[in-house]
Parts: sequence; structure tokens; C-alpha cells
Amino acid sequence: MERLSAQIAGKLEQEILAGQLPPGERLPSEEKLCARFEASRTVIREAIQQLRGRGLLRTLKGSGTFIADSNLETLGSAIQTYSVLAEEADFLELIDFRILVEGECARLAAKHAGSRAISKIRKALDQMEAVRGDRDRFSEADIAFHLAITEASGNRIYAALLGALEKRCIDYAQANRGDHDWYGGVIDHHRRIFEAIEAGQQDEASTAMRRHLLESRRQFVDLAG
Repeated sequence: MERLSAQIAGKLEQEILAGQLPPGERLPSEEKLCARFEASRTVIREAIQQLRGRGLLRTLKGSGTFIADSNLETLGSAIQTYSVLAEEADFLELIDFRILVEGECARLAAKHAGSRAISKIRKALDQMEAVRGDRDRFSEADIAFHLAITEASGNRIYAALLGALEKRCIDYAQANRGDHDWYGGVIDHHRRIFEAIEAGQQDEASTAMRRHLLESRRQFVDLAG
């Protein structure tokens, strides 16, 4: 049977999404919620914590808990939390989501990226080459490369979503690649992505990105299996 706190969180979530509790409005006090739902303070606090974790509430110290405003930071935070807590089967679905969206980001970057965005992507690629052999610094440069492409896409929602996923996905991949010299192959993949974006080749950029991420997906499946 569903826990009472989850039932209460679900009811409040419906009211928030229906606009009955609009953004910026203060959530009723714990006392009022306890009376309304005939629940203890502990149960109400659990429900509030669940809603906060979903990005629907924000708490201001000394002021109370409020219905969250629509913002991309909240969206990204919720995705990041889910990615960290996700079990292996769920994480595989996140990888599939990343492949779909990031392939589109590469296509949009090839279409929209200006000289400044291209320079930022190139800088991250050059850094990957410069630190090959250093797993941690290479991972940082790898993340910077992908985030530079999401920014270059011009789609802020894509950038927020992928910004929340990149570190989790890339850190997992780097930590499980083994001790052989895999750096060159990864750099080659990224170079093909960059060259297609720089040349404005939209389909080629998307294809190169998807091929790169599909290889990472295969590696995850092999490890999970």
C-alpha cells in the first residue's frame, strides 16, 4: 500500500500542476497540512521533502516553503538527483535519453554555432589531447566538450537537461574503461564531432555524436551484464 506521505505529496503535486497552488505562493503551514490530511508532522515533512526533491517546492530559511517558480536550474537539479539515485536499469534509460537529445544538440550546434561557440568546443577538445593519460582531468575536459556543444545548440532546455546528466554519464564511463590506452579512440570520436559542427554539417554532426554515445552505451551494457 502506498505510504501516506506519498499520497499527500501526490495530492499536493496535482494541485500545483493544476495551478491551484501557483508559483511563488507560500505552502500552507505544517499545522494546517496536518489538520487537512489528518497526518503527523513527520508524514507532512516527508511529503514536503518529496515535493522539494521533484523541484516543485523551494524553502527559504526563516521564511517558509513556497511553490517553486519555473526555472531551468530546478529542472536540471531534479534530473541530476534522479541520475545519481537511479538504479542500473533506470540509468540505461537515461543514457538512451542522452543519446537522443545530444544527437539533436550536435545537429543544432552545426546549424547555429558562431565563432565563439566553435572556439569553446575546440578548446575543450585541445584540452582532452593535452591531458590524455590523466583520467580525472580528461574526464573534466570531456564534460566541458559536451557541455560546450549543448550550449552551442541554442536550446536552453537541452542544455539544462544534459548539463545535469553529463558528469554522471562521463564519470561512469571513464571509471570503467580499464587500464588500456583508450584515450586516442575517444579523442578521435570527439574530433569527428567537432569537425562536422565546425563545417556546419548538421546530419554528420548528429551521426558522429550518436555513434560516440552508442559505443558508451554498449560499454555500460557489457559492464551491467
